[in-house]
Amino acid sequence: MKNCILTLLIIAIFVGKVHSCSAIVLKNNQQIFLAKNFDWTFRQGVILKNLRGLTKTAYYTHQGSQASWISKYGSITFNQNGKEMPYGGMNEKGLAIEMLWLDLTKYNLKDQKMYVNELEWIQYQLDNFATVEEVTSHLNDFKIYPIKGKIHYILTDPSGSSVIIEYLNGKAMSYPKESQFCQAITNNSVYHSASYKDQIKGLRKNNAVSGYRYHLLEKVITETDENRQWTEAGVFDVLKKVTIPKGDFKTMWSIVYNIRQKSISYYSDSHKKIKSVFLADMDFDHDLSYLDINQDEVTMLKSETLKKYDEKINTRYVSTSLEHLGIDKETGLDISQHQFDPTTQSSSLFAARYFHFEISVPMDEERQTGFLAVMDNEKNFKRRQAVTGGYLYGNIAKGSFVAHIYGLKNGRYAMLAFIDQNQNRKPDFGSKDQAGEKYATFGDQYFNSEKELTFWNTSAEFSSSNAEVEVIWKQKS
Repeated sequence: MKNCILTLLIIAIFVGKVHSCSAIVLKNNQQIFLAKNFDWTFRQGVILKNLRGLTKTAYYTHQGSQASWISKYGSITFNQNGKEMPYGGMNEKGLAIEMLWLDLTKYNLKDQKMYVNELEWIQYQLDNFATVEEVTSHLNDFKIYPIKGKIHYILTDPSGSSVIIEYLNGKAMSYPKESQFCQAITNNSVYHSASYKDQIKGLRKNNAVSGYRYHLLEKVITETDENRQWTEAGVFDVLKKVTIPKGDFKTMWSIVYNIRQKSISYYSDSHKKIKSVFLADMDFDHDLSYLDINQDEVTMLKSETLKKYDEKINTRYVSTSLEHLGIDKETGLDISQHQFDPTTQSSSLFAARYFHFEISVPMDEERQTGFLAVMDNEKNFKRRQAVTGGYLYGNIAKGSFVAHIYGLKNGRYAMLAFIDQNQNRKPDFGSKDQAGEKYATFGDQYFNSEKELTFWNTSAEFSSSNAEVEVIWKQKS
């Protein structure tokens, strides 16, 4: 357990600065709400009506068995990456799901099971299951082979049951709460978040910090008793407590699911009128349809107020969003085409062009401070600007720490890693009388000073064929 705790500490330092989102399930005897702030650097998206009775197949991400199914239930979802890859939603039975970033996530890529990607996972549950219990009982039926995201999920249903699901060290972990207990999550694991429930000493009181947002949500839970009557406005006020109001990384959408009423309300940072949809008003047998999230003209969504959704519209949103994530337009088009022609495949542009890094970092001593950054070009190397999921800094336990980075395009990448003994966040190469800190790169060259480090002499070409790397430490003596 000690090793696990120290590993978590290194993750938390970076996640609070870069990836955000907050979610809470509020419950009493009469009411159940799931509320979510979607914090991101990109606001475009659609609210989508998904139909019953459609045959679906997961997008091909690697050799193996793509999951296939027929949608049993209709649903309303929030999407940036196309119609089968939502960020969250609710189905007609009242099952609601949302996702949040979790940098600690490690999927079991080598498991011999049928697969979906990390966002198809959400649509699969909404299409197939009515309750949290059904989802958790089928959790190990398939694996997640991701496109990009390291995420965990929070779910609830009209019974009041809720659960957080995380993929840690290749295993699906579920953390359920019974109907009388509320539940919250931000961007640390359930285990690690517990330390922020009451004790936030030394933590910046800033909503960009995951631990602080979790503390604020848990404070709401502590102050809520079984007789408290929540209103939709009151739940939105809870979300405002953890809103990131400005900056490049900010709260783009705020969403409240009223579970027993089977309704959803939301607004965006650019269009602040509250829009609502009652799932009972939706015809889930006809007309795949949508509405842009960022609009104020339609505030009560019904089947007749939605617009027809087709592959051309889907491609426009998919290409823009995935390009923002570092996925090229041609691959985005390939994904969009599959979403409208979901057949079993034997290849895809993503499988051919993208890979998942697995970098093993040996730590010979207890509680060493490690730095690791993976960068994709000279400009980012000079700024130490890592790829998404490719930066770690903090205390690591003795043993071998494995860093996973998902969805990198085949090409040249540099790595700089070192044991930061004096904690100045830069490698020290020592002098004639003093040994330098241990360091490692993807190159073979030895260095005498930080000035000698460049993107080209610390990098190598990578694809899926050589994506498993073990760090070999060097040291100037």
